[in-house]
Amino acid sequence: MILDELLAIPADATTATIQGVEMQIISAEQADQMLKTDTNDEKTHECILKNGRFLFESDNGELKSLYKVQD
Repeated sequence: MILDELLAIPADATTATIQGVEMQIISAEQADQMLKTDTNDEKTHECILKNGRFLFESDNGELKSLYKVQD
């Protein structure tokens, strides 16, 4: 499950690969813009966890992209 895999990423990590997808680091501004353009929450999903803020995009349950938001 993606949530378990995200929780396993160390808080200070700048690189990680989940389900074969490399995590990219983005700014809070970039994250907010991505969420703003997806007003129906159909493409971009956000998870705010104890180890960071993550955005990901999936298609039919398959992870397509993963982002960690830099503070």
